Amino acid sequence: MITKRERNLSQLMIAVQVAISVVLFYLIDLILPHMGVISYEKWFFMSQIALIWSLLFSQFRLGVIFRASTFGSMIKGYLVTISIGGFLLFLELEILRLFIGHFSYYLNNIIIFCIVDLIVLIGFKFFFYYFMRYLRRIGRNSRRVIIIADTNAISFLDSFIKARDWGYRLNAIISPDKKLLKSYPNTQIITETEELKNYFSVQTIDDIFYCLPVNDNRINLEQLIIDADEVGISLHIMQQSYFDDMQVKSKKTFDHSFTTHQTIPARYLSLKLKEGLDILFSAIVMVVLFPLFTLIALLIKLQDGGPVLFKQERIGLNGRRFICYKFRSMVVDAEQHIDDLKDKNESDGPTFKIKDDPRITKLGKILRKTSMDELPQFYNVIKGEMSVVGPRPPLLSEVKQYERAQLRRLSMKPGITCKWQVWGRNEVSFEDWMKMDLEYIDRWSLWLDMKIMFATIGVVLKANGQ
Repeated sequence: MITKRERNLSQLMIAVQVAISVVLFYLIDLILPHMGVISYEKWFFMSQIALIWSLLFSQFRLGVIFRASTFGSMIKGYLVTISIGGFLLFLELEILRLFIGHFSYYLNNIIIFCIVDLIVLIGFKFFFYYFMRYLRRIGRNSRRVIIIADTNAISFLDSFIKARDWGYRLNAIISPDKKLLKSYPNTQIITETEELKNYFSVQTIDDIFYCLPVNDNRINLEQLIIDADEVGISLHIMQQSYFDDMQVKSKKTFDHSFTTHQTIPARYLSLKLKEGLDILFSAIVMVVLFPLFTLIALLIKLQDGGPVLFKQERIGLNGRRFICYKFRSMVVDAEQHIDDLKDKNESDGPTFKIKDDPRITKLGKILRKTSMDELPQFYNVIKGEMSVVGPRPPLLSEVKQYERAQLRRLSMKPGITCKWQVWGRNEVSFEDWMKMDLEYIDRWSLWLDMKIMFATIGVVLKANGQ
């Protein structure tokens, strides 16, 4: 697979398909009376399906979606896999009959399962493919990348562009070689490492694919690794063997090996589980607290007739911009008076904070004390723009004043609550706030998220927000 992320995706897809097959076998046994068998025989075959199907899916690379291949080749792969798997099951059945004697399963039982399994797996893969395409079309579940390459990597570039199912969005091809312009009009010619550093510091970039030889002196790879780590961008370096056998193999595919350097948590599946739990938890919160949402909205409207929600552009994962929602806790024209209050700013960094902000309404003080003004952000979580736990989303004006190393706090999706909210709140300096966020990123785990969520409940009950 191309990177560790894709290996994890493939393994997860294999596990899901094996689970589908095992459950399907169990359901067919329940639905068709003539397939009813002794319990231990059923569980034996279910375990064999899990084992054999796992091995065959891995061997024929059916963990990927479609990659750069066609629908026909995918269907052929399933035909071959199910045929071999069915034959092995039948072979086991005959061996068991030879040594044990009576066994309830017959050839037609295996044939029925294999036919149904083939149809269901192909249908699942089609559904998953088009569902993921829909998510990526609306901007979900995709990563923005740049590729650093020259003419030696043209075959990889072509296959990368065609293989859209991995969810990568190619922002630009960066090259020190002007010859690449002829084949790829969107290529940006950058010859200096410092110029490249400035480029991905201001662009929304999740990954960099470095497809030059490691000893290429046109781009300082060692400095590039340092620069990418500093801002939290994953850097994937193509293995040297790709260039060593260029003279032997003229045709390359998307399936290359890369060495990955990254400072963000590398537990891809755990992060995906976090994302799924975030969405589930947020949906439950919005349903359960719907009466409270309605009451707060009504009180805000009755207070001054202004809008219920305060909408503000914030900076999310790796520089993505999104609209963050809050219950309005200030007067309607609060943004217009911010210049008049800048000299009263109590924050020691680029953020703006006044303890007794005169723009806050009476109801707004209650909402802020109890943190209920942030409840609409659960909708941001459902949209995939935020997490329940993560560094707070900053304003663009604040990000522009960050030191370069502080940009790394954007390498994880922003959250409704984090370490700063529960163990620092308004008493820590801006520098300590940044350190706490970076420490959260470095030590992230699902268990840490759980601890922060439980601690947040205590903070909310104490009502010490501002």
